[in-house]
Amino acid sequence: MMPKICTFFLLLVFSGHAYPLDDKLDALLAELDKAILHEEQYRSEKEQHISVLKKQLNTTNLPISDQYDISNQLTNAYEYYRCDSARSYALKQLAIAEASGNDQWITNSKIQLASILFKAAMFDKSLELLGSIAESTLTEAQEIEYYKAYYETYVFWLEFYNDGYGDPAISEKRDFYYEQFLRVLPTSTYEYASYYGIKYINTDELEKAEKVLHRYFPKAKLGTRPYSILNSVLSFFYRVQGDTAKTKAHLALSALSDIRGNIKENASLRELATLLYESGDVDRANTYIKKSMEDANFYNARIRNFQTSKVLQIINKAYQINQAAQQQKLERLLVIISILSCVLFIGIFLIIREVRKVSKAKTEISAINEQLKVNNLALAETNHIKEEYIGHFLGLCSLYIEKMGKYQKKLFHKAKTSSADELFNTIKSTQFIDDERTEFYHKFDDSFLKLFPDFVNKFNELLPANEQVTVRPNEKLSTELRIFALIRLGITDSAKIADFLNYSLATIYNYRSRYRNKAVVPRDQFENEIMKIGGNNP
Repeated sequence: MMPKICTFFLLLVFSGHAYPLDDKLDALLAELDKAILHEEQYRSEKEQHISVLKKQLNTTNLPISDQYDISNQLTNAYEYYRCDSARSYALKQLAIAEASGNDQWITNSKIQLASILFKAAMFDKSLELLGSIAESTLTEAQEIEYYKAYYETYVFWLEFYNDGYGDPAISEKRDFYYEQFLRVLPTSTYEYASYYGIKYINTDELEKAEKVLHRYFPKAKLGTRPYSILNSVLSFFYRVQGDTAKTKAHLALSALSDIRGNIKENASLRELATLLYESGDVDRANTYIKKSMEDANFYNARIRNFQTSKVLQIINKAYQINQAAQQQKLERLLVIISILSCVLFIGIFLIIREVRKVSKAKTEISAINEQLKVNNLALAETNHIKEEYIGHFLGLCSLYIEKMGKYQKKLFHKAKTSSADELFNTIKSTQFIDDERTEFYHKFDDSFLKLFPDFVNKFNELLPANEQVTVRPNEKLSTELRIFALIRLGITDSAKIADFLNYSLATIYNYRSRYRNKAVVPRDQFENEIMKIGGNNP
């Protein structure tokens, strides 16, 4: 995965204007964020490598040349990773070199130790070590590191005390050793590209700066010191031109390389945090400056702690202000949401209440409609009964008028032809009334059973088997059946029933009470069940 990322970034940078870096800044920052999250993985790989070297150094009877080489490897491994550990192994390396009596080893060890001491702000010790070396004894390779160590000692000194400005004498020495360093640099090294790039930028020779930087850049690999330094110089190149987006992009590449290579002695992430802060990205700036401070504390060099802490105070204060503003905004939003929630709750409550009202109204309307339907059916049934009985009533009236006429003629004839006693006996006789009543009951029975043909069967279903009513062959309804037939027709007054059937009121009461007590349904529901026979009642 990492080689693919490296190739991608190299294409972005090296292709110049064909693939502008400012268009890819968001992607670069996202990649940097991801690398910060996975930092422990890279650190674990570094620690494993160091652990292997330490085990080798602790091997019994290890030749002094191997002791020196392994100590040198440990010093190199710690040089940009942990300052105090690098100093410890550099001192050990110098002690081994002095014990061996090898002048080249001693010179290399002094230069390397001096390069570590000035990072810990021990400038006098660094200059003392470098001053103990005779320039005439230096090889070409040693000259490069020697003048570089001198130059960087004075650079760090000035940065530590005056942020780049201060004692003119120290500035002159810095410039002198800078020129000496440039003089001995081979053109094939990344130091040549980066330091000459800085020189050309400072002298406003930007074309030369771009040319020398991009000429070496393809040789650098992500996760190495050269890659980090060259991107840092390129950020300076674009900053001078006022191109903030590309400045940020190259600082992001430099910081990404530092994280991937476990380079804790770094400045790119701090500078990137400052630019992001200035452009208003306070949250990300705060994350980066805190990470930069963690690196400075881990590396444990006073100068980086000092530089980073100043920026951290500014950014962290702005972050706190921004967080407070965000908190206030959040609180306002919570108040608004709470109000809206209350309004919504009230609205829902009102809607539910209205829905319940509508539901209740629907239920009531449904019940009313059902009752109306029942009432309409009952009314239709009542109308049918009325029509039926009105027809029978009119027929009976006509028939009785005709019979009364005949009876009148009969009496008139007897009055003319018979004796007074015979006429009196005829008038006194109840035979005529009894015959008419019997005929009336027969006609009532016929009319009723025409309306309710299953009345007798349904009536008996309301009684136990041994108490059911049996109708004699010559009749259609018995006396008790006529009582309940009248009740079915809506005549519930016992006195009216007694008059209709020519029985005493007590007899009617007895019949009604007897059958209520016999019924298989509850006593008080018996006559309600009678009303349901043959009708449309539910």
